Amino acid sequence: MVQEFKKNHTNSHLFKIDNFSLLTKYKIDCIESSVFDLCGRKWKILVNYNEDEEHVSIFLENQDPLDVELEYQVYVVSQLKAVWYPKVNVKWDFSASSKPIAKGITNLMSLDDLKSKGFLIEDCCMFGASLPDQKTERPGTVECFSLIEKPLNSKVTWMMTKFSSFDPEKAHQSNEFIVGNRKWRIEVHPRGYEEVKGESFSVYLVGERYINNAPKTKTFAKSKLRVLDQVNRNHVEATDSYWVDEEYDDTNGFMEFMPLSKLCEPYLVKDKLYVGVEFEVISVAKYV
Repeated sequence: MVQEFKKNHTNSHLFKIDNFSLLTKYKIDCIESSVFDLCGRKWKILVNYNEDEEHVSIFLENQDPLDVELEYQVYVVSQLKAVWYPKVNVKWDFSASSKPIAKGITNLMSLDDLKSKGFLIEDCCMFGASLPDQKTERPGTVECFSLIEKPLNSKVTWMMTKFSSFDPEKAHQSNEFIVGNRKWRIEVHPRGYEEVKGESFSVYLVGERYINNAPKTKTFAKSKLRVLDQVNRNHVEATDSYWVDEEYDDTNGFMEFMPLSKLCEPYLVKDKLYVGVEFEVISVAKYV
């Protein structure tokens, strides 16, 4: 179905979402595609899921300033036959704006209808966007978004030896490690960050570059940051969920992770501290 779509639908981008049911589990109400090219212009597909009303909405969002009228389509693709819904062209008058503008269909289809009519099969759903009045010979493009629970390398621990030698006034980062299709680091501020400086030990998860030419899109992660108790295994832990920006992002974590008064035994032993992260779930994106 995917390869057939790419061959037969120029000026189109397909956004495939696997493990669709996990959107509800992790309370995700909006998913963005990567930025893609249609007819020399940059776009994103936005898929919104309203858990309360159990409806899906879809939007096309321009990423370049435009001042032009275009016809566009946004739709959900059947997995039983080569059709999509709705098969309607909509004219969109782009006004010159420095900010992205999203246009599309609110409450495109209910979750029950997605399942009963062959659009949501084996926990997979496919959405798309097209510019039908623009001519090009380029085949359509496809990307796949998926939530992965307990991904490979989900637990990473940074052993900070000679902890007293780390400059307490600066941020320090672990070596990079790979989880999903992205590189990450753990960042600590030994004497706290900004307004909690001198009061708390601050810990963050830093999202860095992608690997294997993966689509550059926001990464959803639910992770647990921890400082290990080396004696009683009564670790200090904090869990949160966040969307990590597609570019370098060091804003996700805990400014007030633990009081500086606790930064001693059983956590800091023989000038050694262990700081770790454990991913419960992470999103990955790939081109198909």
